[in-house]
Amino acid sequence: DLKSRAQWNLELERALVEILLEHNTPYHRGGHGWSGEVWNMMVRIFHARHSYVKFSKYQLQEKEKEIKREYKMLREARKQSGVGWDEMRCMIQADAHLWDELTILFGSRINKFKSKPFPLFNLLGDLYDG
Repeated sequence: DLKSRAQWNLELERALVEILLEHNTPYHRGGHGWSGEVWNMMVRIFHARHSYVKFSKYQLQEKEKEIKREYKMLREARKQSGVGWDEMRCMIQADAHLWDELTILFGSRINKFKSKPFPLFNLLGDLYDG
């Protein structure tokens, strides 16, 4: 089933981001992102490097959308007054009252990052802001 849930982990997420970075060129990535043809090529590369998983193009595209959303949310959260970033732990640092404000700004989806690191942040900065 194309839309079944893929079992991702940090290693596979990082592998996807590295492939996206390798194809982050004007030739591969137009104004609206990567073409279907480029996605097909990236899926083949992903499977060649990680033969134990068989994610569909759809699953890779959905993961890219998810990590892009999370990156942009955390990038904006880091700009809020009083909010810090722990480079070693790759986590937002904020007092409880600031977390309340972040939840108001970004909704409950930010709350998982109270205790969950986001180690791909700097790589994603290269991809989406570079």
